[in-house]
Amino acid sequence: MEKQTINVPGAEGFAQPRTRRDFFKALAVAGVGAAAGTTLLTSEAFAQGGGDADIFNFALTLEYLERDFYQKALDAGVLSGAALGVVTNLRDHEQAHVDAITAALQGAGATPVANPGFTFPPESLASQAGVIELASVLEPTGVGAYLGAAPMIQSPDLLEAAGTIAGVEGDHVVAIKNLQGIVPPANVAFAQALTKDQVLAAIAPFMGMGGGSSGGGSSSGGGKAGSGGGQLPKSGGPGA
Repeated sequence: MEKQTINVPGAEGFAQPRTRRDFFKALAVAGVGAAAGTTLLTSEAFAQGGGDADIFNFALTLEYLERDFYQKALDAGVLSGAALGVVTNLRDHEQAHVDAITAALQGAGATPVANPGFTFPPESLASQAGVIELASVLEPTGVGAYLGAAPMIQSPDLLEAAGTIAGVEGDHVVAIKNLQGIVPPANVAFAQALTKDQVLAAIAPFMGMGGGSSGGGSSSGGGKAGSGGGQLPKSGGPGA
């Protein structure tokens, strides 16, 4: 039997720029239909009630969180080399996810949730190491959120869309592990699925809500980020 090799991109490869148009094209081929005016996600995708719309609005909040963090990290000016390229690409991917989910919700007649605003611990933006450390927490949480929501998604098209985005978020986990020097970077056989309450507890500190699991969002001027009791999976550990 011929030996098969799995090629995992390194940080340098992941940092290569990709245009938003290329990313949307890839999503469209996979069934997400991110471009404005797409017919791949129509109102039938949300026809069975608010379930799928609610799930994707929750996903949109997570994408806002990641996009905003990476933008703040780039604005902080603490990144260089491969880390700068990787975080730039992560920011672009999360923005593409925001645009794709927003377009899908609007195309289906649903109202996309507003960005609630987020705060981040100062140390996470004070150095390159701090940025990478928080990214190693956010990305596995995003993967776990999509995996946990998947069984509740009613539309096959939206399930495929969620799987596509979750796969990209998984690539992000590996890219961050590369930056951390974890060898091998793809070191987890099964990612951990998270419940909605687990995800809410994890992101609540960044929304100024402490460690609670309330679904409501607050402005970015709330409590100290990262000080709540949410248990977020580290990217280097089991089930990340």
